[in-house]
Amino acid sequence: MNQTKVERLVQLLSEHHDQLYRYIHSLVGSPHDARDVLQETSFALYEKFDRFDDSRPFLPWAYRFAYIHVLKWRESKSREIPLLSADVIELLARERQNQESDLNRRVTLLNQCIQQLPQSDHKLVRSRYLEGVAHDTIVQQVGTSRRTLFRDLKRIRHQLMNCIEGKLALGDCQ
Repeated sequence: MNQTKVERLVQLLSEHHDQLYRYIHSLVGSPHDARDVLQETSFALYEKFDRFDDSRPFLPWAYRFAYIHVLKWRESKSREIPLLSADVIELLARERQNQESDLNRRVTLLNQCIQQLPQSDHKLVRSRYLEGVAHDTIVQQVGTSRRTLFRDLKRIRHQLMNCIEGKLALGDCQ
């Protein structure tokens, strides 16, 4: 593959990384496994990128590769853990693709709503959900109890949900 094609693939993967990861995660359920499947998918996309028609959307094409690698992952895990049937996985994959634009809109609104939080709430959300800091570590950093932390996180989640739903009701997607 020539350098221009590689650069184009890197650009497309960077641009669509989060959507591709969320799609895979919705089918495998584990962040660790989703990262592994995403890595395998990215390698397969690299190997087959010469066949990509640049006049067509990248994400549906990438989803097909991701779906194949999810199936391979399921096969490798089938002896270890009980998994959903192939029909259910196919239904979930199709439904996830159908909801893509709505999910992207909600992620955009979530980011807007997070920015509107008071600084202390914003810091809690960033620490727990974006950086993945453990509850006990946050409790020590903030100097609060686990119960108070869980109550605050629940309050913030409800506040964010209400913010998103309010913006959707108003048609505010900017």
